Amino acid sequence: MKLTKVYHMGIPVDDLDRARDFYTNVLGMEYLGRVGGNPDNPDSFPVHGVAQKLDRLRCGDYDIVLFARPRPLNRDAVDQDGITHQAFSLAWEDYEAAMRQAKELGKYHRSVERDSGNTIYMFDSEGNYLELHFARPGGRRPRQAN
Repeated sequence: MKLTKVYHMGIPVDDLDRARDFYTNVLGMEYLGRVGGNPDNPDSFPVHGVAQKLDRLRCGDYDIVLFARPRPLNRDAVDQDGITHQAFSLAWEDYEAAMRQAKELGKYHRSVERDSGNTIYMFDSEGNYLELHFARPGGRRPRQAN
């Protein structure tokens, strides 16, 4: 096998409506629609007797799918998953505003300044760990000699 690209990225969520609001209203993704939930659909996949639902979103040229968990986990992502996260790119000039918003929402975790740009780590509405990367204009800055 040889993969050619990512078809979509799936993010597990406890509450589809709450997550959709976060990913559309906070992160600016485009909502494409909800599918699933119909046990009579031949494509349906029941888990614990419930036909699964998902919300399709668009982020630039990519599809993001929010998958409803069969049972809410209410988990601590960093404690249980370590540094596993989904990462998204934003414009360099939006860094300060994004930092303020992440802190105002109470979702901010930490930030890191790298040669490639600045990064904000935060949580989504469902406790998933996210990386927001702001690429430095002109590419990486030269490394300093030690």
